[in-house]
Amino acid sequence: MDAIDQQFGGNRLWKPTRAHLHWVHHMIDRGTYDDNLGRQLHAVAGKFTTSLGWFSYDSGLQAQARQYFSEALNAAMLTGDDALASRTLSIMSRQAVDLDKGREAVRFARLAQAHSKEWHAPARVAALLAIREAQGYARIGDSFNCEAAIKRAWTEWEHGPGERDPDWTSFLNLAELTCLEGMCRLDLGQSSRAQQLLATSEGLQDVAHSRNRGMCLGRLSAAAIGTGDIDHSIDATKETLRLVQGGMSSNRALTQLEIVRDGLAPHHRARGVKDLLEQIHALVA
Repeated sequence: MDAIDQQFGGNRLWKPTRAHLHWVHHMIDRGTYDDNLGRQLHAVAGKFTTSLGWFSYDSGLQAQARQYFSEALNAAMLTGDDALASRTLSIMSRQAVDLDKGREAVRFARLAQAHSKEWHAPARVAALLAIREAQGYARIGDSFNCEAAIKRAWTEWEHGPGERDPDWTSFLNLAELTCLEGMCRLDLGQSSRAQQLLATSEGLQDVAHSRNRGMCLGRLSAAAIGTGDIDHSIDATKETLRLVQGGMSSNRALTQLEIVRDGLAPHHRARGVKDLLEQIHALVA
């Protein structure tokens, strides 16, 4: 399911994941098992709950997502699962940025870092949590702390992958970390730098990460508008539309298209913009 999410988005995944979670809870409540298997069942339930929160978030079901994140975090606290707490808080930080709650995003990222120390998390986890913190700072316009967090993220990432890396950090490849820095730059108003980074990231993305590529393209389009590069904004938006029409089902990508539509609207007289605005409207109306 995580692989499907990376390629197509979470819109079609939250319902089947919820069904799987209900079945795991049924086994926990009605099954017969020893303590060791019980711990494994609770661990599986925690992972499913966090994934369900992520799929809900990607589908635009923000209140539902926060409910599942709270449940997963409670489960992590009760079972002493610091890795689950780190993962859940990392996603909560990402969601807080999208909800324009930058300070909350920073708090979640820092709390995740505290939990990560309890299980001696590897460098890839440290890199992810640092860039989450950077995104929170970027959203509130704190360029000094954002720069410091970005630097920490790249320093940790350059340690390379390791055998202890959890599967939930596997998405953080070169393309994605570059994209996340580009998003920080965009939030800080550094449109030119953001466009460079996002264009680089988009060129590095592969088919298995089509949803992330779509998100990157949406930000690239917004950055190009910020630099007055309308032609490149049009090209990036067209490619985003192609991905959505090809089966990518991420509500976050559609929300980004709405932002791009609003940014392109003042340029409606430019060649190709009017037709593009109509295509976006038909898709997100």
